Amino acid sequence: MDNTNESRRFVLTIAELILLFVTSFLTGCATVENRPAALKDDVLTACRTLYQEVDAAIDRAGVRDYGSSPVRDFPYLRTTRLLASFGGELTAQKHWTAWITHMAELDAGSRAMELRNLPTTVGGRRNDTLGEELNRCRDRLLAADLTQPERRAMLREAAHVPDDYVTWWQVLGLYPLTAPFVSTRISAWHNETHNSFATPLAALPVAGELVRWASSFGALLAAPQVGEILHRSLDQLGIPMPTAPDLDRLFDTFAPVWEVDVMDNNDRIGMPRWDDGPVVDVARPTLYRKVSHTRFGDQVLLQLNYIVWFPARPGNDIYAGQLDGLNWRVTLGPDGEPWLYDVIHNCGCYHEFFPSRHLRLRDDLPTSYFEPPLLPQPAPEQPPLVLRIAPGTHFIQRIYHDESPLKLLSEVQPMAWEEYDALRSLPTADGYRSLFGRYGLIPGTERPERFILWPMGIRSPGAMRQWGRHATAFVGRRHFDDAFLIESLFTKAP
Repeated sequence: MDNTNESRRFVLTIAELILLFVTSFLTGCATVENRPAALKDDVLTACRTLYQEVDAAIDRAGVRDYGSSPVRDFPYLRTTRLLASFGGELTAQKHWTAWITHMAELDAGSRAMELRNLPTTVGGRRNDTLGEELNRCRDRLLAADLTQPERRAMLREAAHVPDDYVTWWQVLGLYPLTAPFVSTRISAWHNETHNSFATPLAALPVAGELVRWASSFGALLAAPQVGEILHRSLDQLGIPMPTAPDLDRLFDTFAPVWEVDVMDNNDRIGMPRWDDGPVVDVARPTLYRKVSHTRFGDQVLLQLNYIVWFPARPGNDIYAGQLDGLNWRVTLGPDGEPWLYDVIHNCGCYHEFFPSRHLRLRDDLPTSYFEPPLLPQPAPEQPPLVLRIAPGTHFIQRIYHDESPLKLLSEVQPMAWEEYDALRSLPTADGYRSLFGRYGLIPGTERPERFILWPMGIRSPGAMRQWGRHATAFVGRRHFDDAFLIESLFTKAP
């Protein structure tokens, strides 16, 4: 996407400017300080006013992007749970530079999407021109704020992501009394899942026709090659940031094969689009990819997200509704081997973990008001993996290794690749709009279960939602993008 490339080029400029301004400040010769104070203040005031005007227009139009969180009093930065976790650990200037560069990149990317989706102009400016003006203002505000210790201290405190649970709902819903009943149903689902995974693969029922989709047909990288890519891509915060060509090779290496029991079109993988509402075009099977990270000990691990969409979860029960989908995630250790696989539905529901030999469940997990993680089976030792998926519910039924999953290519449906960010600005008949609405929820995908489960504090349980807005536990609090999620549940195996 042009906007994505533009924001990447902008971020390179931001990183250079941050280094330039900070170095100049530390040596006592910052150019910005040589300007007349009144002129400098006027420029900064005008920039802050511009951000306020744009934010007001975005909110009025309802095109706010919820993939990252605004930073209070720093309207030109946004953050994530991963970046927020570094706030108290910035001990050197290079750490500050990397941290702020990441947050500037998030805001630049999000604003590019918001301005593209904005149906009106702000102050008569064209939206692309407005984006350029905001980028210049970001440069100036960054330069001014980074030279002030008190603003740095404020930024440490403000770079925070609120959780996706509504506490007053829990209070009103008598959470201490209602949560145990929900725990009982969760335990029943865990038992049903374990029974399904205990069934031999050949004995799993087939209600329709088994159809395989795959996105990768190339050679796979060996673990040492993966480890070398991860090592050479570490930034100043220790975050693996592979180049685009390296990411292509990594995503190809660990891409799963999707084996779906297809009864009707609701079980066919497709491409989401906006046509007076969200729909999935099954004529264009597409695999969406997204990079994320998690922290484990003193390391940051790279995660590869593979996301697919189905037209609906059919049926007449409280869990049925428009759109469904799966997010399969591969967490890579620094040795280049997968340490953990996990999966959620795109509502954040049905979180399952498949640990490798590198990890084991912690012994000190809570026992009350805590949703235990579901571990249906250990992870197979090597890719490529086949994901067996049930019809209708789209539950994972088995993870297994196939020596030659693509041997009969004529029987494998090809899938196109697409970046997950494409869903944040889809073409429509009269412009562009995000697939995701307020709080990252997809309009029209609400489930009847929300009328029963609201006391758990999750907004619209069962509705599809944007990455970064997935609360994954009904009892307790857990987020798919929690920087310490894996470390909180698993420890290194001896």
